[in-house]
Amino acid sequence: MNAGPSKSGGSAMAQQGPSPIDIYKLTRGQFRPILSAVASSQLSSSTPCTEWTVQKLINHALAVQQFAQDVLGGGTVNPGIMNDVDHPLPAAGAAAALDSITAQGLETIKGLDLEAVVETPFGAMPGGQFVMVPITDMIIHTWDLAKATGQNTTLNATLAEVGYNVIVPIAPGGRENGAFAAEVSIPETASFQDRLLGASGRQP
Repeated sequence: MNAGPSKSGGSAMAQQGPSPIDIYKLTRGQFRPILSAVASSQLSSSTPCTEWTVQKLINHALAVQQFAQDVLGGGTVNPGIMNDVDHPLPAAGAAAALDSITAQGLETIKGLDLEAVVETPFGAMPGGQFVMVPITDMIIHTWDLAKATGQNTTLNATLAEVGYNVIVPIAPGGRENGAFAAEVSIPETASFQDRLLGASGRQP
């Protein structure tokens, strides 16, 4: 997922419920054990992101966190890194790379005024709204990676709701630019996880 956040939906989520910092920590805590359990023999396996193998999906997920850190931390911002996935996993290991970049990300977020407007490739928006980009990407790809590698695909209910509320307003644009597949129709009575997956073009 690399569609930009809506200028309405994302900020609302950043201002309600748990703080973006707490949500980021929870999201990382959910993703890391799934990532750590991936076997080397599974790296060439297909994923729900049909254009990516497991290895490419992991490279993308790490790159999104780096992209967000570059935006918020004053680095050189290159959105293209999110789709630069045709390379080996980091030499130190994917889990160690995740630990490193998310630790940097958390320190950066903690030092921000999340209400202050930041310039991003998706336009100017409050920092707390932009933070939902790496968070939501990691939530969705936790499911993708778990599904691809035969692990438990049940998402944390709070994170599924967060992801759903962020995805809904940006999904139409994401489908237009190819970030998401066609919406899968899911009943309104379904869980937030199933509705999140359907809105992002995934079959629960």
